[in-house]
Amino acid sequence: MKLKESIETIIYFFISIGIILVGWEAFSRLNILSPSLISRPSEIFAVLYDLLSKTAPSGMPLLLAHIYSSLYRLLYAYLIALAIGIGLGILMGQNDKVYWFFEPLITLALPIPGIAWAPIFMVWLGFGDPTILTVGVLAAFFPIVYNTAAGVRSIKKELIWAAQSMGADEKTIFFKVLLPASLGYIFTGIKLGLARGWRTIIAVEMIAGTLWGLGFMIYDAREYLRPSIIYAGIIVLAVTYFVIEGLIKLLEKRTIEKWGMVRKEAI
Repeated sequence: MKLKESIETIIYFFISIGIILVGWEAFSRLNILSPSLISRPSEIFAVLYDLLSKTAPSGMPLLLAHIYSSLYRLLYAYLIALAIGIGLGILMGQNDKVYWFFEPLITLALPIPGIAWAPIFMVWLGFGDPTILTVGVLAAFFPIVYNTAAGVRSIKKELIWAAQSMGADEKTIFFKVLLPASLGYIFTGIKLGLARGWRTIIAVEMIAGTLWGLGFMIYDAREYLRPSIIYAGIIVLAVTYFVIEGLIKLLEKRTIEKWGMVRKEAI
Protein backbone atom coordinates (compact mmCIF):
# COMPACT_ATOMS: atom_id res chain seq x y z
CA MET A 1 0.00 0.00 0.00
CA LYS A 2 2.79 2.41 0.91
CA LEU A 3 4.65 1.58 -2.32
CA LYS A 4 1.50 2.28 -4.34
CA GLU A 5 0.99 5.62 -2.57
CA SER A 6 4.64 6.57 -3.17
CA ILE A 7 4.35 5.74 -6.88
CA GLU A 8 1.13 7.76 -7.17
CA THR A 9 2.77 10.72 -5.43
CA ILE A 10 5.70 10.61 -7.85
CA ILE A 11 3.38 10.34 -10.86
CA TYR A 12 1.24 13.29 -9.71
CA PHE A 13 4.39 15.32 -9.06
CA PHE A 14 5.72 14.82 -12.59
CA ILE A 15 2.27 15.40 -14.12
CA SER A 16 1.94 18.77 -12.34
CA ILE A 17 5.48 19.78 -13.34
CA GLY A 18 4.80 18.68 -16.93
CA ILE A 19 1.60 20.73 -17.14
CA ILE A 20 3.42 23.82 -15.84
CA LEU A 21 6.27 23.38 -18.35
CA VAL A 22 3.92 22.79 -21.31
CA GLY A 23 1.83 25.83 -20.40
CA TRP A 24 4.96 27.92 -19.88
CA GLU A 25 6.34 26.88 -23.29
CA ALA A 26 3.02 27.57 -25.01
CA PHE A 27 2.60 31.05 -23.50
CA SER A 28 6.20 31.90 -24.42
CA ARG A 29 5.81 30.79 -28.05
CA LEU A 30 2.58 32.76 -28.34
CA ASN A 31 4.53 35.83 -27.08
CA ILE A 32 2.20 36.19 -24.12
CA LEU A 33 5.34 36.05 -21.99
CA SER A 34 8.25 38.25 -23.04
CA PRO A 35 11.15 36.01 -24.17
CA SER A 36 13.67 38.66 -23.09
CA LEU A 37 12.43 38.40 -19.51
CA ILE A 38 11.07 34.86 -19.20
CA SER A 39 12.98 32.20 -21.14
CA ARG A 40 11.17 29.24 -22.66
CA PRO A 41 11.68 25.85 -20.92
CA SER A 42 13.22 24.52 -24.15
CA GLU A 43 15.84 27.29 -24.00
CA ILE A 44 16.52 26.62 -20.34
CA PHE A 45 17.09 22.90 -20.91
CA ALA A 46 19.33 23.74 -23.88
CA VAL A 47 21.38 26.00 -21.61
CA LEU A 48 21.62 23.25 -18.99
CA TYR A 49 22.93 20.88 -21.66
CA ASP A 50 25.42 23.52 -22.81
CA LEU A 51 26.66 24.06 -19.23
CA LEU A 52 27.14 20.32 -18.87
CA SER A 53 28.99 20.15 -22.19
CA LYS A 54 31.48 22.90 -21.37
CA THR A 55 34.46 22.05 -19.17
CA ALA A 56 35.86 23.95 -16.21
CA PRO A 57 39.67 24.32 -15.71
CA SER A 58 39.47 21.41 -13.26
CA GLY A 59 38.23 19.16 -16.07
CA MET A 60 34.78 18.90 -14.50
CA PRO A 61 31.65 19.91 -16.49
CA LEU A 62 31.02 23.61 -15.91
CA LEU A 63 27.62 23.16 -14.23
CA LEU A 64 28.91 20.41 -11.94
CA ALA A 65 31.85 22.62 -10.96
CA HIS A 66 29.42 25.31 -9.79
CA ILE A 67 27.29 22.73 -7.93
CA TYR A 68 30.38 21.22 -6.31
CA SER A 69 31.60 24.64 -5.09
CA SER A 70 28.25 25.41 -3.45
CA LEU A 71 27.89 21.94 -1.92
CA TYR A 72 31.34 21.79 -0.37
CA ARG A 73 30.76 25.23 1.18
CA LEU A 74 27.44 24.01 2.54
CA LEU A 75 29.05 20.84 3.91
CA TYR A 76 31.85 22.62 5.76
CA ALA A 77 29.64 25.41 7.11
CA TYR A 78 26.91 22.98 8.15
CA LEU A 79 29.24 20.57 9.96
CA ILE A 80 30.74 23.44 11.95
CA ALA A 81 27.27 24.81 12.77
CA LEU A 82 26.11 21.32 13.82
CA ALA A 83 29.03 20.74 16.15
CA ILE A 84 28.80 24.13 17.85
CA GLY A 85 25.00 24.44 17.76
CA ILE A 86 24.18 21.02 19.22
CA GLY A 87 26.97 21.25 21.79
CA LEU A 88 25.99 24.71 23.01
CA GLY A 89 22.28 23.87 22.81
CA ILE A 90 22.69 20.84 25.09
CA LEU A 91 24.77 22.92 27.50
CA MET A 92 22.10 25.64 27.52
CA GLY A 93 19.42 23.05 28.17
CA GLN A 94 21.27 21.55 31.13
CA ASN A 95 22.63 24.70 32.76
CA ASP A 96 20.38 27.65 33.65
CA LYS A 97 23.26 30.13 33.93
CA VAL A 98 24.52 29.27 30.43
CA TYR A 99 20.96 29.46 29.13
CA TRP A 100 20.20 32.88 30.58
CA PHE A 101 23.53 34.22 29.26
CA PHE A 102 23.14 33.05 25.64
CA GLU A 103 19.35 33.09 25.23
CA PRO A 104 19.00 36.91 24.80
CA LEU A 105 21.88 36.96 22.30
CA ILE A 106 20.38 34.12 20.25
CA THR A 107 16.91 35.67 20.40
CA LEU A 108 18.30 38.95 19.03
CA ALA A 109 20.42 37.33 16.31
CA LEU A 110 17.97 34.63 15.16
CA PRO A 111 15.66 36.93 13.11
CA ILE A 112 18.58 38.59 11.28
CA PRO A 113 18.83 37.28 7.69
CA GLY A 114 22.11 35.54 7.03
CA ILE A 115 22.85 37.77 4.05
CA ALA A 116 22.81 40.80 6.38
CA TRP A 117 26.04 39.53 7.98
CA ALA A 118 27.85 39.37 4.63
CA PRO A 119 28.98 43.03 4.25
CA ILE A 120 30.71 43.17 7.63
CA PHE A 121 32.51 39.86 7.05
CA MET A 122 33.51 41.01 3.56
CA VAL A 123 35.23 43.95 5.25
CA TRP A 124 36.91 41.67 7.80
CA LEU A 125 37.70 38.61 5.69
CA GLY A 126 37.48 39.74 2.07
CA PHE A 127 35.81 37.92 -0.81
CA GLY A 128 35.60 34.18 -1.31
CA ASP A 129 35.31 31.17 0.96
CA PRO A 130 36.23 32.78 4.34
CA THR A 131 33.23 35.12 4.16
CA ILE A 132 30.86 32.62 2.53
CA LEU A 133 31.66 29.87 5.06
CA THR A 134 31.48 32.18 8.08
CA VAL A 135 28.10 33.61 7.12
CA GLY A 136 26.87 30.11 6.25
CA VAL A 137 27.89 28.87 9.71
CA LEU A 138 26.05 31.73 11.40
CA ALA A 139 22.90 31.18 9.34
CA ALA A 140 22.73 27.45 10.13
CA PHE A 141 23.88 27.78 13.75
CA PHE A 142 20.99 29.73 15.25
CA PRO A 143 18.08 27.37 14.36
CA ILE A 144 20.16 24.40 15.51
CA VAL A 145 21.17 25.82 18.89
CA TYR A 146 17.70 27.27 19.56
CA ASN A 147 15.84 24.02 18.88
CA THR A 148 18.41 21.88 20.68
CA ALA A 149 18.17 24.00 23.83
CA ALA A 150 14.36 23.97 23.63
CA GLY A 151 14.38 20.18 23.26
CA VAL A 152 16.59 19.55 26.29
CA ARG A 153 14.66 22.03 28.43
CA SER A 154 11.32 20.46 27.43
CA ILE A 155 12.20 17.14 29.09
CA LYS A 156 10.13 16.53 32.21
CA LYS A 157 12.14 16.51 35.41
CA GLU A 158 10.21 13.43 36.54
CA LEU A 159 12.01 11.40 33.86
CA ILE A 160 15.39 12.50 35.16
CA TRP A 161 14.37 11.89 38.79
CA ALA A 162 13.13 8.42 37.86
CA ALA A 163 16.45 7.58 36.22
CA GLN A 164 18.37 8.93 39.22
CA SER A 165 16.24 6.91 41.61
CA MET A 166 17.26 3.77 39.71
CA GLY A 167 20.92 4.61 40.17
CA ALA A 168 21.68 6.12 36.77
CA ASP A 169 24.77 8.34 36.65
CA GLU A 170 25.05 11.58 34.64
CA LYS A 171 26.46 9.81 31.58
CA THR A 172 23.61 7.30 31.53
CA ILE A 173 21.01 10.04 32.03
CA PHE A 174 22.49 12.01 29.15
CA PHE A 175 22.56 9.13 26.64
CA LYS A 176 19.43 7.29 27.81
CA VAL A 177 17.14 10.17 28.78
CA LEU A 178 18.21 13.65 27.67
CA LEU A 179 19.47 12.88 24.17
CA PRO A 180 16.70 10.48 23.05
CA ALA A 181 13.93 12.68 24.48
CA SER A 182 15.22 15.80 22.72
CA LEU A 183 16.06 14.23 19.33
CA GLY A 184 12.77 15.39 17.78
CA TYR A 185 13.62 19.02 18.54
CA ILE A 186 17.24 18.55 17.48
CA PHE A 187 16.17 17.07 14.15
CA THR A 188 13.87 20.03 13.53
CA GLY A 189 16.78 22.37 14.17
CA ILE A 190 18.97 20.30 11.85
CA LYS A 191 16.46 20.63 8.99
CA LEU A 192 15.84 24.34 9.57
CA GLY A 193 19.56 25.03 9.84
CA LEU A 194 20.28 23.15 6.63
CA ALA A 195 17.63 25.06 4.67
CA ARG A 196 18.72 28.41 6.07
CA GLY A 197 22.39 27.65 5.51
CA TRP A 198 21.77 26.63 1.88
CA ARG A 199 19.78 29.79 1.09
CA THR A 200 22.37 32.01 2.74
CA ILE A 201 25.40 30.45 1.06
CA ILE A 202 23.79 30.84 -2.37
CA ALA A 203 22.91 34.47 -1.60
CA VAL A 204 26.39 35.33 -0.31
CA GLU A 205 27.97 33.70 -3.37
CA MET A 206 26.20 36.35 -5.43
CA ILE A 207 28.07 39.19 -3.74
CA ALA A 208 31.20 37.54 -2.34
CA GLY A 209 31.72 34.59 -4.67
CA THR A 210 34.95 34.21 -6.62
CA LEU A 211 34.11 32.68 -10.02
CA TRP A 212 32.48 29.47 -8.74
CA GLY A 213 29.21 28.53 -7.09
CA LEU A 214 25.57 28.46 -8.18
CA GLY A 215 24.94 31.87 -6.64
CA PHE A 216 27.84 33.36 -8.59
CA MET A 217 26.65 31.67 -11.79
CA ILE A 218 23.17 33.18 -11.44
CA TYR A 219 24.42 36.67 -10.57
CA ASP A 220 27.03 36.60 -13.34
CA ALA A 221 24.29 35.71 -15.86
CA ARG A 222 22.35 38.73 -14.68
CA GLU A 223 25.34 40.97 -15.50
CA TYR A 224 25.34 39.66 -19.09
CA LEU A 225 21.54 39.69 -19.43
CA ARG A 226 21.25 35.89 -19.80
CA PRO A 227 17.84 35.08 -18.22
CA SER A 228 17.99 31.49 -19.50
CA ILE A 229 21.07 30.83 -17.33
CA ILE A 230 19.35 32.52 -14.37
CA TYR A 231 16.31 30.26 -14.68
CA ALA A 232 18.57 27.24 -15.24
CA GLY A 233 20.43 28.10 -12.05
CA ILE A 234 17.19 28.44 -10.09
CA ILE A 235 16.03 25.03 -11.34
CA VAL A 236 19.37 23.46 -10.34
CA LEU A 237 19.08 25.07 -6.89
CA ALA A 238 15.61 23.60 -6.40
CA VAL A 239 16.56 20.12 -7.65
CA THR A 240 19.78 20.04 -5.60
CA TYR A 241 18.03 20.92 -2.36
CA PHE A 242 15.16 18.54 -3.23
CA VAL A 243 17.72 15.71 -3.28
CA ILE A 244 19.31 16.91 -0.02
CA GLU A 245 15.89 17.15 1.65
CA GLY A 246 15.09 13.63 0.43
CA LEU A 247 18.23 12.30 2.09
CA ILE A 248 17.35 14.09 5.34
CA LYS A 249 13.81 12.63 5.27
CA LEU A 250 15.25 9.17 4.68
CA LEU A 251 17.54 9.61 7.68
CA GLU A 252 14.58 10.84 9.74
CA LYS A 253 12.53 7.75 8.83
CA ARG A 254 15.43 5.45 9.71
CA THR A 255 15.98 7.11 13.10
CA ILE A 256 13.44 9.13 15.06
CA GLU A 257 10.37 7.85 13.16
CA LYS A 258 11.52 4.26 13.47
CA TRP A 259 12.24 4.76 17.17
CA GLY A 260 8.75 6.22 17.75
CA MET A 261 9.93 9.72 18.70
CA VAL A 262 7.69 11.43 16.14
CA ARG A 263 4.43 10.44 14.47
CA LYS A 264 4.69 9.01 10.98
CA GLU A 265 1.42 10.60 9.94
CA ALA A 266 -0.49 13.68 11.02
CA ILE A 267 -3.60 13.24 13.15
